[in-house]
Amino acid sequence: MNRIIIFIKGLDRKVLLLSLGALLLALNLGRLAWGTYSNQIDEAEARMALLAQYESAVEELPNLKKRVGRQKQRAARLEKYLFSGESEEEVSSAMQIVLQEKVTKAGLEPESIRPLVSGKKNLNREFNEITIKIRLAGTLEHFVVFLADLYRLDKLFQIESFTLKPYKKNEMKIFLDLKGFYSIKNV
Repeated sequence: MNRIIIFIKGLDRKVLLLSLGALLLALNLGRLAWGTYSNQIDEAEARMALLAQYESAVEELPNLKKRVGRQKQRAARLEKYLFSGESEEEVSSAMQIVLQEKVTKAGLEPESIRPLVSGKKNLNREFNEITIKIRLAGTLEHFVVFLADLYRLDKLFQIESFTLKPYKKNEMKIFLDLKGFYSIKNV
């Protein structure tokens, strides 16, 4: 240790400061090189992770294509059961006509068949719905025939509620709330 101290005392201050500066410069260059190297390693790891995600997405692609195909088939089958038209009024009119036909065919007396058009449109859905209020008079047997015809129909209706009240000797008043489902054609 004494030799080092004697050697340092024997050096000129300029040389000592230049040596110290060169040493600090070399250390700083080493730190910068190490930072660049670790940045390149991090970037390579990130690229490898993205590549792994891409590979898994590519592996999943055939399954996704099958699922899309099945969803399209389901949508086509559902579309068959929906009323369709260019406007909500046109669709509600078509629903009224179909229901009027089924009511008279079953032997019931229609007092009123009226749709409740909401006016608000939900553009995010594939299909919309209209509530139809029906007041009828007839026998229980005619009502059963009407329900059977309604469920045999190739259009989708959902019975929300119904009420049966006695009327006359063998007849009753029938109050139905139906939901009819439809889609709007894009012109």
